[in-house]
Amino acid sequence: MKFHIQSFLVTSLALALISVGQAQTVNPMPTVNDNWRFAGTISGWVPASWVTTTAGKYSATSDTSMNQNLNNTGSVGMFTLEAHKGNWGLMGDLVYWQFSGSGGATYYTRRPGDGSLYGGYNAQQTQTMLTMAGTYTVLSTPSVYLDGLLGARYISSTTTLTSNFIVDSAGGRTATATNYPSYTNQTTDPVIGFKGRARIMDSSWFIPYYADAGKGPGSNNGTWQALIGVGDAFSWGDITLAYRAMGFHLKATNGNTNYTNAGPQLSATINF
Repeated sequence: MKFHIQSFLVTSLALALISVGQAQTVNPMPTVNDNWRFAGTISGWVPASWVTTTAGKYSATSDTSMNQNLNNTGSVGMFTLEAHKGNWGLMGDLVYWQFSGSGGATYYTRRPGDGSLYGGYNAQQTQTMLTMAGTYTVLSTPSVYLDGLLGARYISSTTTLTSNFIVDSAGGRTATATNYPSYTNQTTDPVIGFKGRARIMDSSWFIPYYADAGKGPGSNNGTWQALIGVGDAFSWGDITLAYRAMGFHLKATNGNTNYTNAGPQLSATINF
């Protein structure tokens, strides 16, 4: 994961440096007309995470730092696609990642050499957040661009645990037990919100912004997302550095889990 983030950072900076020498300032504001316009974005998001699980009257909270998430992340994919014609448009945003962790301990009987019990585990959590929405441009001026959006967010969280127990007696293995439990919780929530950008003075720099919120069936299913940052436009697209936060609730028969992820995000967008 570290290699992928570093490669993306180097590539984005290289694209920016190549475009520094452009002859004139690029207008970062979208042009609204009857022609189709498309944009594709790849992002590197490194959030911290907070998880609260509630079962009945009991509640437990855990948190993970940005550095821990970076070190424990396996496969990852963060992409955004947009298509616009006139004031109408479509957008899709995907966040997919895998977290992993492991641990173990050995317990010895009172007399060394008589026997031992080892217990170990490997855990992996996979999260998928896919947002699909229709958009409509409600404001387009030389300094402010604003789209309203209405759509849905699919959220899935799968936890897989591999546990291994080994019993040794008098130096020989006498019993081994391995389990592979897996649990998936998912929901689809309608969302409503807005997105856009504001130009800084008459430069190629701009402030991107995004916010949405939604609620699914039941009393504890809900989701929200927000982003704000700074970006610079080039002839081929733009690069942005933003702070992104996303939260969602997942309800199960045995309790509820509230996830919040928030941290910096570096993105490169290509217009075509």
